[in-house]
Order: sequence, then structure tokens, then C-alpha cells
Amino acid sequence: MSVILDAQNLSRIYPARRGSIAAVRQVSIGIQSGEFVAICGRSGSGKSTLMALLGALARPDHGTLYLEGIDLLQLSPRKLAHLRAHRIGFMLQTNSLLPGLTALDNAALPGLLAGESQHQAYSRAQKLLTRLGMGDRWDAFPNELSGGQQRRVSLARALQHEPALLLLDEPTSNLDPLAEEEILTVMRELRDERKLAILAVTHGNQLASLADRVFQMSAGQLALTEKPPAETVRSSLIQRQGPVFEKAPQGLATEEKPKPAPVGDWRGPASFFLASLLLGASLLYSTDRIIAWSQGRQLWAKQEKKRITEEIAFRQLRADVDSFEAKGDGNVHANLFLQNYDSSRRFFILGPSILVFVQTDGRWDSVPQETTEGSDTKIREVIPTKTLIPFQFQLLPAKYDELIRGYFHIRITSTMVISETKEAQGDLFERQDDYYIYLKDPRLSADEIRRLNGWVSGSVVPPWIAMPSH
Repeated sequence: MSVILDAQNLSRIYPARRGSIAAVRQVSIGIQSGEFVAICGRSGSGKSTLMALLGALARPDHGTLYLEGIDLLQLSPRKLAHLRAHRIGFMLQTNSLLPGLTALDNAALPGLLAGESQHQAYSRAQKLLTRLGMGDRWDAFPNELSGGQQRRVSLARALQHEPALLLLDEPTSNLDPLAEEEILTVMRELRDERKLAILAVTHGNQLASLADRVFQMSAGQLALTEKPPAETVRSSLIQRQGPVFEKAPQGLATEEKPKPAPVGDWRGPASFFLASLLLGASLLYSTDRIIAWSQGRQLWAKQEKKRITEEIAFRQLRADVDSFEAKGDGNVHANLFLQNYDSSRRFFILGPSILVFVQTDGRWDSVPQETTEGSDTKIREVIPTKTLIPFQFQLLPAKYDELIRGYFHIRITSTMVISETKEAQGDLFERQDDYYIYLKDPRLSADEIRRLNGWVSGSVVPPWIAMPSH
């Protein structure tokens, strides 16, 4: 088997107020074709930092890193991004699926960005989703999928461009046992059928038990360890022996009976007076606490009702970008959309108020824009079908940050007030959403975009690309 990844003496050091922190210290590891390697360790041990280094997402302070014999640390940023897009697949812990794209669109995106034709990318994405049991959910959006289903879409996306190395960051975290078993089954099949070089970082023993080699990471250092058994054994509860109650302390163990106070003794009336005083104070205190508890309960119930309404609104009201069209003169026509997924509940909004920003020199600069029809002061009902919110802005900056060559990095901030009644009675709450897109510079042709990014001739040049919040 050939060596896919070879890392020697990798180190990553972060400065801190009380001295430097070595997140990764002198780590050496090699992974061969068809080999499954697992790295275990507690949170903060440096696992995710090491994976970022091995995936060329971060640059080490010391050491060497080769992928299929290519020295990654000697490549220019553009060549490194090209190699990473074609030869490395990533499955991140948070899935990072784009919320405005379907499962099929998410799975096909790496192929499109790598310069493949639309037919090639979507055909492979459909086959991968079918292979992973998601063929009948290809048109579902991420918020319509369970955690395990989102993981499978994320895995299909990672395999889209047939990488040589697959990097998995906690692929089974926060999953129920059935969803975890589904992902583990896919891991077994990948190891046995596709012969990929796989590296996974994990907390659990179940995934590590499938690996060919297992490493333990602690304080930034890596050490080879034994594979855990395939079935973890839960330790039984220790049964405590002995009496149920503790013995009385010495001096209180005698059974002496209490004696009544003598007749005419002042302690009798005094005790009665003190007892009455304490009883009255206790009643006043208890009454005050009951009133406070009742008021607090009413306030809690009101806040809980508002919280539940907000959760339902955020879950059932879908708001997202719909379209962008950039003219040669820099005038951009765009649309947001609103949609109510729950026809049994009515929601009314005031707005939205829309702000547009473009990234320049690492900062967000505001862009002049206008919202048509006075949308920011209009009360409207959100219905089950899409409601478009059109707006326009002018964008022809002389200089801008290019995260993708030839594309503006745009942020749209939408703010609206939500009510369950048209008269805006009862509890109101504000919802703010940020949308991030890459918008093609209208001054550049499709061929110029392909040349700047190293895309093959005839590849798809999207006019805009939606990105997750960041």
C-alpha cells in the first residue's frame, strides 16, 4: 500500500498572556491507502487542531507535511486550495450544511466548485446519497433532516470529488445510538470497499474499535495505544453494605426521657411566648414566600409562553435569500423570502429592515440600498407559500476581499418584529438573521472567473453562492 499522508514533527503553538501554549507538539504520523486511523483524546487535548494541520486548513509552526508525495507546506495558497478541493474530504463535527440548499445541492457543491460540469457533479451526488440511504430525501433542506441524516449528507459531500484522504471530526457525536450505528456501518463499508485513507478524531470507543491503528492524544502529544473492544462494557453499580442509617454520635445514644418544667417555673410562660412569637413570624414569612412564589410562577409562565412562541416562530418561519442579479452598472436586484411551515398558526411581521455590507480589508463596509414598497414599515402575514421581499443596492467597489477570486463577500442583515396577531397585541419579539453570499463581480466574464480560480474550461460559474452563517 502507498503512503497517502506523511507528517513529521508537526507543532502548533499559540501565544497567551502567561506564555505560549503548544496545542500540538512534535507529532509524527503516516497513513497508507486503505488504512483507517483513529485519534482519541479528551476535549482540549489538541485533536481538532491536529486534524486542521493534517488537512492543510492551518499551517504548522514546525514540521513537514506530504500528501501523496507532494510537500503541502511549499505550495502557494492557490495551489494548496486546489489540491485540498480535489484530494481531501472533510466531514466536520457540526455538519456545516448550507441551510438554503437541498441535500442534493449540498452534496454536489464540492464538485461544482472544483470545476466539474453540472451533470457530473449532480450525477455523482445522487449516487452517493442513494448509497448512503438518502436517495429519497434528496430534495430535503438541512432543517428537515435528523442529525444522523445530516451526517450522511455531510459524508456524501466529503466523498463527492473522490478524495484520497477522508478526515472525520467526531462523526458520531451528539447522535442517538441508532443514528450512531448507521454512521459506524458506513465507516465499515468505506474501510472495506472504497479503500480510502481515513483519519477520525473521536471521544468514543465504538468508532475507534473499527480502526486499524488507534492513537491517544494528550497535551498535544500523540502515542500509539491498543484498540478498544468492539463492545464497551458498562461498569455495574457498587452495592453499599452496612446499616441504612449512621450510628448516633457518642453522648446522644442514651434513651433519656424529656422532663416537664416544674409548676411556677418561669421557663413555661417564657417558652410559650417565644413559641407564639416564632409561630407568628413563621406565618408572616411563609405568607410572603407564597405570594412571591405565586408572582414568580406567573412571571415564569408568561416568559415560558413567550419562549415557546419564539421557538415555534424560529422553527416554523423560514427566512432565507432567494435570488441575486447583478447588472454591469453595479445595480443589484435581490430577493429575500419568508415562508410559514405551520398552517395551523398565524404569524405577522413588521419589516424586515434590510442592511447590506461588503467585506473590504477584513472589515464590513455598509452598501447603499433601498427596500421596495416600504417593506421595513409594512405589517404582513407570513403564509405557507413563499413571500418575496425585493430590495436593491449599488455595488461597484474598486477593491474588495476575494475569498473566491472574482466574487464579492456580501453580508445581508434582516431584522423583523414578529407577532401572533395582525394588531400586534400580546408578546412581540425581534428576529435578526444574517445571510452570507459570494456574488460574482459583473465586470468579469465567466472565462475570467475560470482563469482566476483555475477552473476547467466550460465549468459552471454560478452568479452567486450562498454560504452558512460565520
